[in-house]
Amino acid sequence: MIPNNSQTKTDLSEIISQLSDGKNLSYLQTKSVATTLFDNLTNHISPANTLPLLIAFFGGLTIKKPTIDELAGMVEAMDTTRTSTFQFKNDKPIVTAGGTGGDTFPTINITTPAIIIAAAAGAHAIKSGSKSFSSKTGCIDLAQTLGINAYVPQQTVEKCMHTIKTSVWASEGIYPWMRPLIELAANPAVHTVMPMLYSLRLMIAAGLNPFGLKRQVRGVSQPYTETIASVLSKNGYERALVVLGYGTDETIRIDEFSNLGRNIVSEVTPNGSVTTTCFYPEDIGLPRGKAKEVIYPGNPILNAQAVLKVLSGKDHSTRRDLILLNAASILYIADTGSDLKDGYELAKQTVDDGTAIEKLTQLVVLSGGTTTFINNS
Repeated sequence: MIPNNSQTKTDLSEIISQLSDGKNLSYLQTKSVATTLFDNLTNHISPANTLPLLIAFFGGLTIKKPTIDELAGMVEAMDTTRTSTFQFKNDKPIVTAGGTGGDTFPTINITTPAIIIAAAAGAHAIKSGSKSFSSKTGCIDLAQTLGINAYVPQQTVEKCMHTIKTSVWASEGIYPWMRPLIELAANPAVHTVMPMLYSLRLMIAAGLNPFGLKRQVRGVSQPYTETIASVLSKNGYERALVVLGYGTDETIRIDEFSNLGRNIVSEVTPNGSVTTTCFYPEDIGLPRGKAKEVIYPGNPILNAQAVLKVLSGKDHSTRRDLILLNAASILYIADTGSDLKDGYELAKQTVDDGTAIEKLTQLVVLSGGTTTFINNS
């Protein structure tokens, strides 16, 4: 169950025993276990050795509910595994955004088009992602279908950011353990227990930072917004929003801003404080959306077509408002929109005047992708 090293075995056994007793771990303890797991995944240690530790550790933390110090220790371990450092020459803050997964309601892709719209409206915004981990279509699945070349060298990402203020990049390679983790998660046995390992998602929510940025909009699908925001603040973030969106009732949860119902939003302010509020779409004049209009349409092609219709201004349904609301949150954290209402109006204008679809085309071309899907849809 535990890797074959006598000292490590004793330490890990003690830690797992603590978790079994519902006791909190220290910053250093969680950093140590996370480091061991990352090493095992990176070195392709057999699932027979890695999987029991992964389930015991993240399962124990999930049952107990992870603390800020525990997550901060795991984030530190994550950060030390990052293999590249980006050098951006942008003259304004760069914002990244993403969800954590674990939604109870499968939606179309939201954050990727929101990033593109926000960049069209003046923000410097970037998205990292991978092939589908738990959703029907991951960020990179969508990007590739739209024609974006997401598997480009670091220098191309930097060029895109400098030239057109946006990029969508397949970042799992920057964490050498990420691809093996995704492969392990595809194992039917792991897929079955994933709902029990939500602390793994929380670690990624708090620690995923392939570009080394200090501004972020992060979505979670369980009520941990304040915990994650506190970890981001502890790690020196300048500004951030952590959001949990609900539907018509609280059985529907999505890891983005929702125009279907209530949102819990925790904000990291420039002085490092964290404030938590409730936000409703009516607060900025939006009607409640219809859940059936934002549900995942069934396959990656239909999903990309739905996103493209929003970006090109052909869709005026709930999908449009949902994506524009999330673009507004990025514009707000980028200091481009004064608040969510202002950000929404800026985002809406870029879609209506054709700037958003133009920004997508620019990204496709500059990344070395193909405009065939855009031109034929």
